[in-house]
Amino acid sequence: MSLIIEMANPYIEAFAIGLLYGLAFCTSSCLPYVASYIAGVGADFRKGVIITLTYNMGRVAAYALIGSLAGILSSISRFVVNETIIATLQYYASYALGIVTIAIGVNILLKGRKASQDCTLETNDAYLNRHNVKIDAHAFLLGFSRGLIICPPLAMLLLYAIPFGSPFDGSILPVLFGIGTAISPILLLGGVTGWLLNKASLFRKAISIMGGVALILLGIITLANTIVH
Repeated sequence: MSLIIEMANPYIEAFAIGLLYGLAFCTSSCLPYVASYIAGVGADFRKGVIITLTYNMGRVAAYALIGSLAGILSSISRFVVNETIIATLQYYASYALGIVTIAIGVNILLKGRKASQDCTLETNDAYLNRHNVKIDAHAFLLGFSRGLIICPPLAMLLLYAIPFGSPFDGSILPVLFGIGTAISPILLLGGVTGWLLNKASLFRKAISIMGGVALILLGIITLANTIVH
């Protein structure tokens, strides 16, 4: 077997695992956050897809950061990724996700309160227009904080990648895994969510409020589960 094929196999495998994992587990765990945010900002189909892509970019960035840090630490010291390290990261990452989710939900409600002074709700349209070019920082941050919570397949890839001893090798496998999970039904579902909610234009304000409240509840549930466990 050639060296190229031997090197390519783990990368292809990481991408394939991401594809398979994204079909069910990632979609079911991420969709509540994405759908609530899409409802909160009043996105249509196109904006829903863009928001979902941005959210996934945040997740992939988190995977790259975790893999790179693990690779750097393992190359300069005897740092070893084990169940204790992963559990500790999970614990603090869950707090971060809960706080970020609540903060974004509150921000949506505050924006909606200002928009209530305008019966045409032009504030929501202005919000979307501001994000035509710029990256939606809130969607990215939501995905980034969610990505810091290491799922079992990602933990397995980290354990496999650390022996490479290189920040690049340590990050490329998690990144390929993340890209694989991003190519999942959540992209289409995010767009469909925006399309369906956009059809109910008469209830846009109520939908926006429900989206913000849903994010706050998701954040509270995340914090509560972290504290209990």
